[in-house]
Parts: sequence; structure tokens; C-alpha cells
Amino acid sequence: MHPTTIKHFSIVLSLLALNGCCIPVQSQQQFGVAVGSGNNDVIKHEYYEYNPAGANGYNHRPASPFSGVIPGIILVIASSVLQWYNEGRAVRDAKMLSRAERQVVELDPMSPFDEKNDGKLVHITGDISTEGGLYDSEHGMHRPDALQLVRTTEAYLWKEEKSTSRRRVNQRETKVQVSYRYNKQWSTRHIDSNRFQSPNHYNPYPRYNPGRSVLTATDARISNGLHVPPDLVNQIGHNNFWQSGKVFEENIKTMPPINLISVNDLHDNHDSVILANENKLYFSERKSQSELLASGLSQPGAVSTSSIPIVRSSPRPEVGDIKISWTEVIAPVDGVSILAKQEEGRLVPWTHDNNNGHTLYTLFPGKFTAQSMIAHLMGRSKLTTKILRIGGWIGNFIGLNLVLSCIPALVKLLPFGLGHFLVPLVSLATSTIALGASTGLSFSVISVAWLRFRPIFAACLAIVSGVGFLGPFYYARWKRSAEVFEMDEVLKAEL
Repeated sequence: MHPTTIKHFSIVLSLLALNGCCIPVQSQQQFGVAVGSGNNDVIKHEYYEYNPAGANGYNHRPASPFSGVIPGIILVIASSVLQWYNEGRAVRDAKMLSRAERQVVELDPMSPFDEKNDGKLVHITGDISTEGGLYDSEHGMHRPDALQLVRTTEAYLWKEEKSTSRRRVNQRETKVQVSYRYNKQWSTRHIDSNRFQSPNHYNPYPRYNPGRSVLTATDARISNGLHVPPDLVNQIGHNNFWQSGKVFEENIKTMPPINLISVNDLHDNHDSVILANENKLYFSERKSQSELLASGLSQPGAVSTSSIPIVRSSPRPEVGDIKISWTEVIAPVDGVSILAKQEEGRLVPWTHDNNNGHTLYTLFPGKFTAQSMIAHLMGRSKLTTKILRIGGWIGNFIGLNLVLSCIPALVKLLPFGLGHFLVPLVSLATSTIALGASTGLSFSVISVAWLRFRPIFAACLAIVSGVGFLGPFYYARWKRSAEVFEMDEVLKAEL
């Protein structure tokens, strides 16, 4: 795109919110400059805001000193509710896993499942397989052994990035510069160019919607014939923060990228120009296949039996081009381990209490005993409890700090420069108060929650705490009483 320069002048009458108050904007001068530099285009708009400042350089009408009180109260309430919920969740998880450890039934992976185990929590370790695999009919991608097939579609599009900077030029005006940068990039979502500031950057609507689609096998079975539902199959390739190192490593092994050279039936249902390298399909709407191959943008290599040319390097993309890749989830070499309820030849979620909503429905890739799986889930629950406790305490601290922020704001209004001198000291004092109050509030909420969810444990803890607090006092009183009694006996003897 060639660089262009656009200048225009406008008079705008509006209201501008400045630090919680509204003042009229008298005039606004605006002009734009478009700078083209290949794939990185910039458009700049500059204008002046009427923004009078006080003698100290700040806006003459500051925000209300009580602006943080209501958000602070809301945050304290939300954090306390989170801590209460967290304690209840931890107790329910502990009860469920403790009962699961006592009631779990071990199944033999080499023997057919027994209907008398219906309704019971079962643990089974064995190989998982699918009969027909998965098929992406839109492009002819068939994987006979895949338990899950993930297709990622990306489009090469313009993206707009906005940045704003302000600089005071005098006591009455502020210069505002708004920059819009345009870059080409691969994106997994469509970017609507109708909202761009520049009409020269257009994104055509792609033929294939960018994004990620997942196909999961519905006919998966474990070695003893039990049907494994898609919800459990999805846990094979699902990596998250809570997984231990061994489980995470086993999951990574089950997700190899698909080499397109080995796929013979790839096709396209539309009239698109297609090229492929080892693991991606490229679709172009701008050039023919012969033009791409002859232009030197990519070097042709072997030709696939699917009649799609295979290139050694990726083609140079243009706006509107599409690339598609696939990842498959295959059965783990060491099999899988499952904790779930057996019901009529299939596996469903198990719960020890139908009213609490907590279920056990877990699959780990690899061989794990029932005890090790339950221990892993218990460790994950304890870690969640600790994180939410700390998060609730931090929320209480921030909320109380916001509530008390009105005190430094009021002190700042003191005359003769005294306010600016005292503000750091007052801020330190309010932060210290918020720290202590948030700690006490968090412990109080947790203690009351224990009375609700762990009454026996809370009562024992109260007795121990009472002995710790009152024991020294009663011991000192008893010792002093003994000394006084001994002194009285001595005086009686002398008399």
C-alpha cells in the first residue's frame, strides 16, 4: 500500500469525562496520517483536548475520595463467599474420595464385565480402542486408530492494534495521539475489517471458518468390553495445570501431529487452490496452483497420490489464504486407568451423595492403581483449597484497602502542604490495618465455615485453642494461689 496523507479539521461539542467529573470540550483539532511500510501499516490521528489543569499540574476537580468504598465492600463480600464455598467444597471432596477408596471394586480387564457390578464404583486398567476410527469428510482425512481428531483452521488476515498517548502542551490543552497499526498474521478467528479505521485494509470472509473443531470417537471400548463415553475419551489428550508430571507426560505422547504425506485421500469440496507440506494444507483464492509452483515461492517435491502437490517449504501467504492442520489423539501404549460407575455395560459418573453434585468420573493415560488415582485427586483438591484460601485473603486485603482509601484521600485535602506530607504515613497505616483486618476476617470466615462443614474438627480445634490461650492464665493463677496459701501457713505458725 502506498503512503497517503489525510488532513481534516473538525469542531466538536461534547462532554468528556475527566477524573469522575464532566466538563465541556470547546474545540478539537484532528488530522490523520497514514504511513505504509509493507506488512506493518500505521495510521495516526492527533487532536487537542480542552483539559484545564490546576496550579499543581493536576486536573482541578479531583475524583471523589469515597470512590473506592463501594467496590471495596463488594470485593470483601465476594472474597468471603469464595472462602466459604471453598471450605464446603474441600469437605465434600474429602468425604467423596474417602468413601470411594472404601467402596471401589477392581475389575479384571481380561474378563467380560459382570452385570452384578452395575451401580458400583469400579476401577479398571486396560487397553482402549475404537472400531472405525474418525473421518473428516470435508477434506477426506481418515484416521482408523484415532480416538480424537482435532482440526485447526487458520486464516491469514489483517489485524488492527490501537494505542493512545497523551501529552500536556499547556495549562489548558492536552495533545492526544491515537495510532492504529495493521499487521498481517495467521489467526484462528475471523477478524472483521469493517470495524477498522482504515478502509484500505480488507479481510475477505474465508471459505473455511477459522477455529478449532474436535471429533471424538463414540464407539470406544476398554479391553473387557465396557463402553467408554466421549466425555472420558476427551480426558486422554486433555492437559491442565492440575496434572502430575507422569500423567502430563503420558498425555503428550498420545497427541502426535499428522504427516499429510502419508494420507492418500485428501481432497477439497470447493474449487480452491491447494498445496501441502508435511503437516499443513494451504488454500489460496488469489493465485492458481501453477502460478504458485512456478513463482518460486515454494519448491515442489513429491506428489501425493491424492493429487495435491507436496512442497518442501511453506508457501508465501496472502491475505485471505487458509491453512489447515490436524492432530490426532491415539490410544496410550500402556493403556488407560478409569474410575467411574458401571451401569448397563457403560461407564457413567459416580457420586456418594446425589445432593452434593460432586462426581467421580476420571480417566488417566497409563497404568495407575485405584489408590494412586484417588491420592492424586485428593492432592489436587488440597492444592485447589490452598490457592482459593490465598486468593480469598488477597481479595479481602485489596477490598479493605479500597474501603480505607478514603482516609488518605481526605488527609490529602489538608491545607498548607500538610496533606501531601502526611499522605505516605497515613497510606502505610491504612495498609497495615487492612493487612491485619483481612487476615482476621479470613480466619473468621474459615472458622465459621468449619463449624458448618466440620463441626467435630472445629470443636476439637476450639478446645485446643482454648487450652492454649487460657491454660497459662489458669496455671499462673493456680501457682500464685499455692504461694499465697503457703505464705498464710507461715504467718499462722509465727503467730
